[in-house]
Amino acid sequence: MKTNLYTKLLPGIFSFFIITVAISCSQKGLVSEKFSNEMYSVPKLMPDGPYSKNPTFIIYGDTRPGYRVLEKFIKRKNWYTRKMLLFPFYELYLLSNGLIGGINYLRKDSNYNHEKRIMVRDAVYNEARQSQVDFILNMGDLVNDGRYPDHWRRFLVDNKIKHSLLNEIPYIPTLGSHEYPNDKTYGIKNLNTVFKYPRFFVMEFPDADLFVIDSNIILDQKQLIDDETQDNLFDKWIVLNEESNELSWLENKLAASNKAFKIVSMHHPPISFGKHHNDWDRADYGRDLPEKRKRLLKLFQKYGVQIVLSSHEHYYEHNILRYTKDGNTISEIHLIISGGGGVPLRDKSNSEKIQEYLEYYRNEGLDVFHVKNEEIYHYCFVSINDDQIKIDVKEVTEEAEKSLGFRESYIVYKQ
Repeated sequence: MKTNLYTKLLPGIFSFFIITVAISCSQKGLVSEKFSNEMYSVPKLMPDGPYSKNPTFIIYGDTRPGYRVLEKFIKRKNWYTRKMLLFPFYELYLLSNGLIGGINYLRKDSNYNHEKRIMVRDAVYNEARQSQVDFILNMGDLVNDGRYPDHWRRFLVDNKIKHSLLNEIPYIPTLGSHEYPNDKTYGIKNLNTVFKYPRFFVMEFPDADLFVIDSNIILDQKQLIDDETQDNLFDKWIVLNEESNELSWLENKLAASNKAFKIVSMHHPPISFGKHHNDWDRADYGRDLPEKRKRLLKLFQKYGVQIVLSSHEHYYEHNILRYTKDGNTISEIHLIISGGGGVPLRDKSNSEKIQEYLEYYRNEGLDVFHVKNEEIYHYCFVSINDDQIKIDVKEVTEEAEKSLGFRESYIVYKQ
């Protein structure tokens, strides 16, 4: 009798579940049409340059939420753990995460790891206030999907409505893949609604220029633009072929700079040892990407870029690219990946994988030295003066209010 009753009820329960998910799903749309101007508009607190003094600033990136189903169910390491043997009901725990997380994924409701995002935000805010930094530079992936107003709402509530970070401290975005800046219908419009910065711009200081670029036109992860358009955008904004008599936007700006230090901010790292190492070999992300990377790095070498700031990998990483300048002088480019801003961390590569990647870069003609990678929530504190740039990497933990652990501190000198 009960079996027959359950059999009759199951289709109705399943239908109710599907309808509930469908009704509660987040929808793509425009932030300006769903929320008030007071809600969505982030004040542009940084005045237009050039600036009269060298800055101190904070960098961090990948502050977006995650999906529970991806972090607590699908990952293989969740199933290959001693807990499976020690706790008889651990499988049920994983399955419940899969069910709840799956529902949220279908609803496009990503809010996993909220406590860690707030933890890092508070540490960054406290550092910014205490050290009186000039600005905060976010390295991209502020939200999970920039086409959804509800995803922007969560970012704004956490950083502007319930907290005063965006209202007190100049906050400058580098565009990440999850903002969907290549999406003309919603992505770029929502970005321009929330922030008042262009996709490419230069910040000029007495002894340094900071070049902020949108690397989504190089690596189109979301596959929103065709190859020909992507090639044309690369030529226009990043670097043209050597045979060309014209200059791209970036080369023109680099050539015009006579500062002691040149820093480039771009979401996608040209060199990395994590999950996204292979991005530059993926034909579905763009045409001739290995060649484009070589052209980009040659451009950095030609004009003496000393530091490239990125995120994208969900942890901290520091690499150095060495090259010979003018036939005899050894120069270096420090490549900093600051992707521990609150998104669920990813596993760093083991020593065997690192050696494999080092061999790969050698075969590409790149002399790469892998300095460090750490699975930590963190931010980087950057200070510039006339002859050096100092970078302090500060780990953030639950005891962030009491102490911050230095994981790396180094100085880049004028070359």
